[in-house]
Amino acid sequence: MALITYHTVRKSYCYNFYPSRAEEEGGAPNTAITGSHYKRTLVEIRDVHPLIILNPHSPWQVKKTLNHYEIASGKIIVSFNDTFNYILRYWNSCMADYLAISGYKIGVIIWDVTNVKNPRKHKGKDIYLQITPSENYILTCMRMMRERNLKADDEIGLYWDTTTSCFNFKCFY
Repeated sequence: MALITYHTVRKSYCYNFYPSRAEEEGGAPNTAITGSHYKRTLVEIRDVHPLIILNPHSPWQVKKTLNHYEIASGKIIVSFNDTFNYILRYWNSCMADYLAISGYKIGVIIWDVTNVKNPRKHKGKDIYLQITPSENYILTCMRMMRERNLKADDEIGLYWDTTTSCFNFKCFY
């Protein structure tokens, strides 16, 4: 009987603080040491922890209370750790690199399952995930937030559904 070991991978930043040979020989100031510029890449590393198995009755991995800024702007702030642990670990490295390193917007689909019997699908050019300068992430979904009539201090839940490759959203009343 063979023992089968399943490994999971997760995304992490790898920083390069060393100047290239051309930078060293060219006499350019080492900006890595001064901290003004350093290179980073997104790498996949083997995770020592198993994948998180979702509880089918409460799969909401990201739970948060909305604030006034999020309501006014239509942008849900998802922390760096939550994004890396619960969203990007399920994306392929090209998509994660496109978002985290290049800083581009990634269009996503959001299923609003607040009303379980009548879930609503939200997609379009105005629904996307993007990195912020503070390295948190924002999920922009103004139309959905207005339709749902969300207010400050509303409790919401999010998770990335790996079977459909989209976000599931729920407002807890």
